[in-house]
Amino acid sequence: MVEKKQIVLDLMLKYNGPLSVEDFYKEVAKWMDEKGMQKEIKRKSEEVTSKGRGIEWVIEAWKNPTHELKQMVRMRTLFKDVKEERVKRKGRNIRINSGNVLINIDGWIESELAERWTIQPFYTLLRTFIDKYFWGIGQTETERHEGPVIDYCYDLHKRLKAFFELYKMKVK
Repeated sequence: MVEKKQIVLDLMLKYNGPLSVEDFYKEVAKWMDEKGMQKEIKRKSEEVTSKGRGIEWVIEAWKNPTHELKQMVRMRTLFKDVKEERVKRKGRNIRINSGNVLINIDGWIESELAERWTIQPFYTLLRTFIDKYFWGIGQTETERHEGPVIDYCYDLHKRLKAFFELYKMKVK
């Protein structure tokens, strides 16, 4: 049986301006390669409206530090009113996209600890007393791996924010 614990909830990033959807995909893939993560595309849909395209892209990036745990970062990206524009820069015409972006990042730990002896109630009680009164440094297996998940989520948020700011400067 798999147990899921949400570590980071609704880390959001909003952006409005010039962007490239393809470069955004490449930036996320580059970040995952640097962190040694694998990805699974959960949903990728596109709809065309009179105001522009609407794209929804939901992915899960994960890493297995141990065979019992999976560190997951789930990113839901909504592109709204994406239009293609031509901008003249240094005497050349450049094709760019422009629109609204909403990114939602969640961090999860998925564990399969059902077969471990520490799950039994007596051992859990014993471990709690030992950690509280004798040896106050004990952490459970999932608590030990919460820090990297938090770091991954905030690092991705910071990286995407820098990507959009750089793209805004690149177009000017």
